[in-house]
Amino acid sequence: MRYRATTLLLCALYALSMTILCAQDFTPISPRIVSPRLMGFGGAYSALEAGTDTLSTNPAALAFTQPRWSFARTAANVSGPLFDLPSAFKADDVTYELLDLVQENNGIYIAAEATGPLAVSRVEKNVGFGFFNRTMLLTDVPSLTKATILVGEEVLLVGGYGLTVWEKGAHSLSVGLQLKGFFQVFVSESGTSITVINRLTDMSLDNMPTILSTGFGLDAGLLYRFNQRLSAALVCRDVYTPTFITQYPGLDDFIDGESGSETDYERLPIYMVTGVAWDIPLPQRWTTITEWKVMADYRDILAFTDAIYRNPVLNFAFGTEVTLLDTVSLRAGIADSYLCAGLGIDLTLCSIDLAMYGTELGIEPGERAVFNLAFSLSFEY
Repeated sequence: MRYRATTLLLCALYALSMTILCAQDFTPISPRIVSPRLMGFGGAYSALEAGTDTLSTNPAALAFTQPRWSFARTAANVSGPLFDLPSAFKADDVTYELLDLVQENNGIYIAAEATGPLAVSRVEKNVGFGFFNRTMLLTDVPSLTKATILVGEEVLLVGGYGLTVWEKGAHSLSVGLQLKGFFQVFVSESGTSITVINRLTDMSLDNMPTILSTGFGLDAGLLYRFNQRLSAALVCRDVYTPTFITQYPGLDDFIDGESGSETDYERLPIYMVTGVAWDIPLPQRWTTITEWKVMADYRDILAFTDAIYRNPVLNFAFGTEVTLLDTVSLRAGIADSYLCAGLGIDLTLCSIDLAMYGTELGIEPGERAVFNLAFSLSFEY
């Protein structure tokens, strides 16, 4: 009996220490705009001018965008063992089934995020801006003794300017800057897998530590174009993005305006990307295929400066988008060493986009693979 009591006490102390340590070591989360179109061919390519999605690619590409509005974009992305979860949540003992998945898959990662319906953006030649909200749920259970759950809301404001600074014949060079400000509120808890999975299944946010994170930042980009077809780019995201983090004991304390911990200062890491894009010229007799783009990137150029960094193979990305009759877009690519596929339908007043793709949470290919599905409905003109 004394041995069992001692074991239970040690487990409780371990779970408590994990919760305290993780609350103190909260890592700032980069704001982003959910875009199934970009996910369908491998992400936000640095040399791609992509309409309203240019706010996610390269501010220098704003020098070449055409006027376009986007309203009320509703975009959702879900990640995890999506084909196993329905049966697990229907089981009599959901916690046991999820723990079984943890053992079978060397950990599980379940996430959902949605941009909108508070989503308005506008791009035109040289200028782009947008206002977005994002809702997030993240559950990471890498082992039976360590897990984290995070639920939160984000509001993001971005504005960019791109300018052609040199042009001669078929050659042109543009530069761009993009400012962003964001406001994030998270409830988060870390501990053992049982603690976190019970939180996930009960969705009880009471008494969970609450984190307020605010910040502002700057992105910069260069874009070289030849003959308006071939582009090469260098993008530096989060050139300087400070965040200010305040923690509260619980959600009620934050809502009631109680004082939290001392505000901590952090900076989002600099993220550099370089790449090329080619808008393939098509014969006039090709009436079915109206546009064909091919893109390639090498991402996180500065990763080698970290103490532990991912295999460089995971930083390569390749993608293509073929548009049929100016209406249907077929997309495919490779990113994080996994295949991506997507479909877009332009219905003039609204656009529908679907994507499925893989991501890698580990530092080696195949170490912690995650399957993702994404969908969006946006109204554009």
